[in-house]
Amino acid sequence: MLTVQDLIAIDPLKLQVAAGMSGIGRTITWAHTVDLPDPWRWVSPGDLVMTTGVGLPQTSEEQVEWLEQLVRSSPSALVIAPRHDAPELTQAMLQAADRLLFPVLLANFQLEFVKLSHQVIESVLQAQRERFNASERLFQTYAEALRKQPEMAGRLSILADALGMSLTIEDAISGLKIVEAGTISPGDGGHIERISIGGRARANLVIASNARRTFDDSILVRSLAGLLGVELERLMIQRDLQREEGASLLRSLNDSTTEFSFALPMLERHGLTGTLVSLVIQPGPDGPWTIDDIHHCPALYAATPLLFIESGLLMALSRNQPAIFEALRSNLGSGTVIGISGPISPATGLHESFRQSRLALTQAREVGKEILTYGEAETGLIMAPKTMPEARALVGRYLGPLIEHDRSQGAALLTTLITFLQNDGNWKATAFDLDVHRQTLVYRLKLVEQLTGLKPTTTSGIARFWIAIQAGRNTKLID
Repeated sequence: MLTVQDLIAIDPLKLQVAAGMSGIGRTITWAHTVDLPDPWRWVSPGDLVMTTGVGLPQTSEEQVEWLEQLVRSSPSALVIAPRHDAPELTQAMLQAADRLLFPVLLANFQLEFVKLSHQVIESVLQAQRERFNASERLFQTYAEALRKQPEMAGRLSILADALGMSLTIEDAISGLKIVEAGTISPGDGGHIERISIGGRARANLVIASNARRTFDDSILVRSLAGLLGVELERLMIQRDLQREEGASLLRSLNDSTTEFSFALPMLERHGLTGTLVSLVIQPGPDGPWTIDDIHHCPALYAATPLLFIESGLLMALSRNQPAIFEALRSNLGSGTVIGISGPISPATGLHESFRQSRLALTQAREVGKEILTYGEAETGLIMAPKTMPEARALVGRYLGPLIEHDRSQGAALLTTLITFLQNDGNWKATAFDLDVHRQTLVYRLKLVEQLTGLKPTTTSGIARFWIAIQAGRNTKLID
């Protein structure tokens, strides 16, 4: 694109800078001839204003006011080829041009403005042709990238190489980098531009280029941002579908219509491997993401939990990773509270796991913590209960999973635990009293540990279980 400095350098035009030398880097987008006393009514930003000067006022004060009014319309420069009856330019007006960094150029009256306009218009048309060709090459490169690279990172790398730039897509809220390609950075002597990408993504395109390039090519930049906007929307649609599928699976697991062990291959396809826990989340009132769109948060891209909403709470199945819990808390906003279950096993199932995470959420509210794991806030629970509600809480916490399992499966885990404790942890005596094989006893006590998160063979486990059993018997909650 032609600048005022480029125009001055065209020797046949013989233009001279009368004032405003500091502004000659301005870009010229069009040329407009006007001799009216109010040219600002007829020109557009970036126009080169050409006049014979007959519309200029006579006095210094009026010329300064006239120039200030013209500059407010944001033209690129003023070219004056004075006619014989035009008023002379005052020193005050030229000083105002210097102050405003606005170029005022002088030309010979014999210069035909049509020649000057031709230079400008030809430059504009050439720039437009170059932009069109660049955009066409961009679309061709993008189409090729689609064929060659299945992942967005690979396609962005191809685009960055073709344009000779570094391209980064970042989250507009947190500044977190989503995808990055290229090696140029402002620290390498280049410069950087940040452009908002339209659509739902709430992302920015960050372009880093070497010092020889400029970002005045708005058509190319808009084309690039538009392509990436389509990419991001496609990925958001995929995440929407994944969330719907995950919510359906999670509900079926919670309703016990799908066995947890049978669902493990499906969970692995969602990236849920290793130790899993359930979460019950009470979201804050003003987070950057809501419970409806939290799956689009970039901090969760690497390990998005399965999610569904129930009674205003966000229910989740997640890897047991503190970074995920913190990402949920911080992106759902101040006031978010998260209850986390113990590790999920096929024996406990998801329904019991959600019972644990709900209880952890309630305890988190009571003790004023933002994130709390089931069993973490047990201060006072191992003391003998003084009231019926305390006894219910104690029995529910330590014996509830066993009572529910025995009821639904027709098993005898609670009886096994009581007998084991009454025999002071003697395996042989307990197996004899229960009339079961020792391996059956080992299996049952292992199941007790999985369901409650406590080992009945440790001092901590024995203490908690025994106090809970006594509290249940004293209040007739258990036999």
